[in-house]
Amino acid sequence: MGGPIKQLRFVFLGTVLVVAAFSTGISFLFFLMYLSAALLLGAWFYARSGLRGVRAGYHVLNPRAHVGEVLQAVYRIDNTTRWQKPWIEVWNDSTRPTGLPGRAIGVQAGASRQWLAKVTLGRRGSYRLGALRVRTGDPFGLFSSEMVVGQPTGVVVFPKVFDLPHWRLPPSPVDGSSPSRRRFEAATPLAATIRPYVYGDAINRVHWLSSARHGELQVKEFDLEQAADLWLLLDLDRSAHLGEGESSSVEMAVSTAASIALRTLADNRAVGISASARRLQLLTPDRGQRVEQKILHLLANVQADGNQPLAEVVVGTLPQLRRGMTLCIVTGSTDREWVRALAGLRRRGVGVVVILLDRYSFLHQPAQSEAQEADAAQESMRRAARAELTACRHALAEYDITTYPVAAGVSLPETLGGRSRVRA
Repeated sequence: MGGPIKQLRFVFLGTVLVVAAFSTGISFLFFLMYLSAALLLGAWFYARSGLRGVRAGYHVLNPRAHVGEVLQAVYRIDNTTRWQKPWIEVWNDSTRPTGLPGRAIGVQAGASRQWLAKVTLGRRGSYRLGALRVRTGDPFGLFSSEMVVGQPTGVVVFPKVFDLPHWRLPPSPVDGSSPSRRRFEAATPLAATIRPYVYGDAINRVHWLSSARHGELQVKEFDLEQAADLWLLLDLDRSAHLGEGESSSVEMAVSTAASIALRTLADNRAVGISASARRLQLLTPDRGQRVEQKILHLLANVQADGNQPLAEVVVGTLPQLRRGMTLCIVTGSTDREWVRALAGLRRRGVGVVVILLDRYSFLHQPAQSEAQEADAAQESMRRAARAELTACRHALAEYDITTYPVAAGVSLPETLGGRSRVRA
């Protein structure tokens, strides 16, 4: 049943008309009473039969998409009867903040209508599009009939992923020394090129065929960077992030982690990830499309709801790191305890890269009039935050750890050495 307010009004007017007709005996009032009853019965019958012979359905074209892309779904309505359907309303419920737009259309007898619905994806996560709901009614809006078609559809919105064509992780210090002072390189299965023999090269690295062709000893050089695995550590401690919505530091952190992971997988390197949310999310290093989908699904649903300090997460991750790995930390924490926890990684032959977010830059910047009214305590807090960030960067520099500072409004590809191009 539809239009309860209109129905109540119609019942009230009908009651008044019946009482007036029988009280006065005026034939015209009896005529109006019978006409109203016929209209009421006809409207009820029209609404009840409005969806007979109607078939409907929808299909989501891209149930797996990234933030910023457009979710597309194709809707179709078939009218198999010999009667025109003047209006049919179609929509489906959704757990997304903005669902697919509904539509009210007319369908000719024996005809079909099909259209494409679009909505821009603005928030990552896993959502549910409900079954298709189809409704019609009588011309007076007194009665309606509705049917539910199909099954709910799951939609996963992955974080925005930037293309990082020039991003390269530093090779791991496999002999425990600084890369610039390393003399001997560990052999890996991936030989990148050959070069002339120099004093100190191992004899088992001599490439005899090339040596015979060049008339002098040639040795194989191995691509350590391609052979090493990457372990991403995404800090999701709620105290390490600020801001709201899509402009928050946690969204930048998740997008950064996803961009680095996919770029590294494209280089045929294994990627593992730890995300310290409410509970620790862990994926062991692996290669290929399968691990890419696992990482994207994980990053689509994590939130900054953890309460474990980064220093504890780093210490818990150390047993997972093998010689030759590179650890990449994405965090907004300026607590130097976690920096000290990285001190022994170089001696173990593990490289370290830190993406350090300026979390206070992701706070809403007040207008000039509001800024003038800001009290001294807030300004003092911001100055202290900048000082903490500077001290953390200096601490990382003392351990010779490569650091990329990221602030709100900057281009992530340019900051990480790439070009400003968003992955479609």
